[in-house]
Amino acid sequence: MGHGCWRERYFSGLLDGTLRTMVRVFKAKDSDAIQRAGYEARYFADVVFREPVDSCGMILVTLEPGSKSSPHGHEFLEEVFMALTEIRVQVDSETIELAKGDVLVVGPGEMHSFEVIGDTPARLLAMKFPNIKDDKIVPDNGK
Repeated sequence: MGHGCWRERYFSGLLDGTLRTMVRVFKAKDSDAIQRAGYEARYFADVVFREPVDSCGMILVTLEPGSKSSPHGHEFLEEVFMALTEIRVQVDSETIELAKGDVLVVGPGEMHSFEVIGDTPARLLAMKFPNIKDDKIVPDNGK
């Protein structure tokens, strides 16, 4: 199967004066459904990591209605998020709305936070590559 069934959206920005590729967004709705024996498959994300990885940490995240997480980033790891409900994401200066099933890839140094859309809890699966426990960066002055 080719890559025609997925779309990847890149944002560009500056980090330490160097142009870099930033957050990658894969929209599940842009993929084609393929009927298989007893199930439907949608191939919509082909994620290539910046560095080889040997571990993955998985976190199920739930945000209550009206809440927003604090912005933070990571020095070394990349994070892949799969939206299990609709959720609004802020990555650096970009605001992105994810629908159920969408995938977001955030690279090292990209500050990100999550906000509930609507009046029901928001959920997402966060996967850290590699699984580095103490790799969090918190921006100065809460920005």
